[in-house]
Amino acid sequence: MERTFPYKIEPLEEELMKEIEQKFLAYSCQGLVRVEGSGYVFPSTYAKYASTYYNYQFKPDDVLVMTHPRCGTTWTQEIVWTMRNGGQLDSSTELGVRSPFFEFDSLERYELKPMREWMEKHEDPIKEGFYLNLMNSVSSPRTIKTHLPFSLLNPTLLDTSKVIYVARNPKDTCVSYYHQQRLVKVSDFQGSFPEFLDYFCRDLITLGPFWQHIAEGWEKKDHPSVLFLFYEDMKEDIIRELRRINKFLGTGLTDKQLQDVAEHTKFSNMKARPTTNPTKACVEIGRFREGEQDFVRKGITGDWSNYFTPALEEKFQCWMEKWKDMSQNIPFKYNFETVA
Repeated sequence: MERTFPYKIEPLEEELMKEIEQKFLAYSCQGLVRVEGSGYVFPSTYAKYASTYYNYQFKPDDVLVMTHPRCGTTWTQEIVWTMRNGGQLDSSTELGVRSPFFEFDSLERYELKPMREWMEKHEDPIKEGFYLNLMNSVSSPRTIKTHLPFSLLNPTLLDTSKVIYVARNPKDTCVSYYHQQRLVKVSDFQGSFPEFLDYFCRDLITLGPFWQHIAEGWEKKDHPSVLFLFYEDMKEDIIRELRRINKFLGTGLTDKQLQDVAEHTKFSNMKARPTTNPTKACVEIGRFREGEQDFVRKGITGDWSNYFTPALEEKFQCWMEKWKDMSQNIPFKYNFETVA
């Protein structure tokens, strides 16, 4: 029985939208919407899919890697897919095909290549969903990427499937998201870091608000079908965290296999593989902007200190105070650097 989508979705206010369009060039074509109550912001296409996503019935052997954007999603996807496939060190198939992005139809700009050829063969590609079709074609067991929070997914999700939720400190998240939003044409951000941080702290970046997303994950952290991970803990001691994942998933890998997974998924190797760092190919087909930093960028904790001025720090702290019920209670680490 299909559930009614329980939230109202409204376009952003006209004056606010005009302001945002000056910096996020892609949104002049499609606009943005906000989900009532939670305040989540999406491109307007999300409204076409909201009920489909909310009612999607996941399979018992599905594992969702759930994150706010730029919190270690690609890294965790590759780890989980590799572990669930017997430690297979696959380097030939793009990660987005092996581990599909659940809601990307709601973010996609269908006028960009390589969507045009596919569109010509489908009467209503936006309704049908290229990425939903891709996900439904993937063989079980599926490892699925999502940036949607629990509240916008099927309420029965944790009765059927497992979720690995990854959180990252908001300062590094903001810096990483800034570079990604400049890179990807689905947003096409053309502003400076201070301008991006302003939108981030006003909770106007797509797939935010950050703290609302984290709050939903944190609330479920003790559920038996949820494994809550911190990006910083993974950087600090990856073998320890791989053992936790191994136990949670029941993958039964040996310590030697876990060492192999750690080597396969360390930052320098992920950055070097086009299957996990598709920057060059996506620039060539017009999906990424040339001259920006790679999709897989630095892989460190503490890079925020290279971007935050005292004035930006003050603005960020005001935003943290606004969300103090969450920001004061989650033990994020901010001040160490590691490169893997």
